[in-house]
Amino acid sequence: MPKLRIAFIASLAILGALLVFVVFRPMVTGDKFTEVTRESIIQRGDEWIIQFDLINKEGKDMTYIINWSSGEESWSQEVPVIDGQTFTHIFHVYPETVKEGKVNLTIYREGEPNPFEEHTYYISFDGL
Repeated sequence: MPKLRIAFIASLAILGALLVFVVFRPMVTGDKFTEVTRESIIQRGDEWIIQFDLINKEGKDMTYIINWSSGEESWSQEVPVIDGQTFTHIFHVYPETVKEGKVNLTIYREGEPNPFEEHTYYISFDGL
């Protein structure tokens, strides 16, 4: 019987420690990651304009690589962003640069092989 009682008390102690850990541990807010916000897609004249804000919340100055591709053409831009600052990116899409009706966006942190943001925009120039 004493072994069972010891096991019961040990389980209560572990459960109590886990409960204290859950209650008093600060919640993760996600503030330490780069964020893409205020994305806009605007049709104007014979073009589409894609705009977004890139907010650096990494805790240090960062350089980002923004890649656009349409299947036939690709464009790349390196963007240094100071910690806590916002960079507004504007990209113009013209009919002669997009034949298949879609444009791909990929954003990388400098030195990282995998993107942290990827989007595909389906664009139609019918009726322009």
